[in-house]
Amino acid sequence: MKNSMTILLLGVFSLLNNALYAQGCVDSTLIDPNAICPAIYAPVCGCDGVTYDNDCIATHLGGVTSWTDGPCNAGSGCMNMSGLDFGMCDMFLGYAWNGSSCAPMSGCGYIIGSIDYSPNFYSSEAECISSCGVVDSCISSWQIEMGYTVDCLDIYEPVCGCNDSTYSNECEAFFYGGVTTYAIGACTDSSCFGIPTYIDFGECAMPLGWAYTSAGCVEMSGCGYLGQNGHDYSDLFFESSYECGSYCINSVVIDCVDSTLIDLNVMCPMIYDPVCGCNNITYSNSCVATYTGGVTSWTAGECITGVGHHQESAFTMYPNPAGSFINITLKTSRVAELRIFDLCGSLITMEKIWNGATQVELGQLPDGIYLVEIVDGNGVSGRKPLVHKQN
Repeated sequence: MKNSMTILLLGVFSLLNNALYAQGCVDSTLIDPNAICPAIYAPVCGCDGVTYDNDCIATHLGGVTSWTDGPCNAGSGCMNMSGLDFGMCDMFLGYAWNGSSCAPMSGCGYIIGSIDYSPNFYSSEAECISSCGVVDSCISSWQIEMGYTVDCLDIYEPVCGCNDSTYSNECEAFFYGGVTTYAIGACTDSSCFGIPTYIDFGECAMPLGWAYTSAGCVEMSGCGYLGQNGHDYSDLFFESSYECGSYCINSVVIDCVDSTLIDLNVMCPMIYDPVCGCNNITYSNSCVATYTGGVTSWTAGECITGVGHHQESAFTMYPNPAGSFINITLKTSRVAELRIFDLCGSLITMEKIWNGATQVELGQLPDGIYLVEIVDGNGVSGRKPLVHKQN
């Protein structure tokens, strides 16, 4: 009994000692968010057991009073490997944790200097995720690290981060604040958190559904619901533009839709004479609004809420967001003209496309949000927003 009591007291003393040590390790007066640290990866292990990208970040952002060269626990299996250089070889090393998600890595070998990093690699993405997990929090350290190389414009177009903080614009929220999602407008005015413009779901053509972005409700495609920041956005996707609009637009009146009006056998004319449904969705004409959308009332002209047009039958477009190209498939016309406009309404490019799948090269188109328009013999038959992100 005496020996057991001695062991218990030693354990309590050890915990108290570690707590006091950790408390003395961090000096809050050293923390200076305005300090400009170099964007280099020279990892140090702080006395608090946290790996920092370099000693400047450890001191001015972490406030640690001491550190040692090299990362903490290099063989822990879930160390942030994003800043390590394993050489220019194409040899596949495996899947490793990059600070926010599991990603494939290649190089010349597992050893850098005298440190063997092989315990941090996994043979499959599923195995890596099983050990390290997937980031499902509001703040992404990967986004903040990327922010060291991004110079956001000094403009005030406020957004409300998922941490209930107002940022001057989307760029500052994503790269400086590291928030994985935000709502358009200041926190006192915002109600709908959407998918950031900078999120990339991959070049796959798999339809993901409708999602709310700064461009409104848009159809998106990709390889899955995990963004490159490791965040799972599956709960922000909807099966239809109406569901998306109902979630994101405050003034949507659910009672304005009567499902008994919906009759997909009705052949509506392929003309663009837009009306704004009582659910704040723009339909190509009143026939489509009534028999496809089931809305009980509408007003002439497009809605001004930013919700995507209800013209799914005109053409399909993928991937979206897109990289170097998009695929366009016409559904109702044998030949049509494709036009791409910027958000100022300026025509960027125009070309003929034919029935069937057509690959449209986007060339040196700058990253941003554009409007893709299809014009056939009956006029404008379809419009869809396009998010272009080259890298």
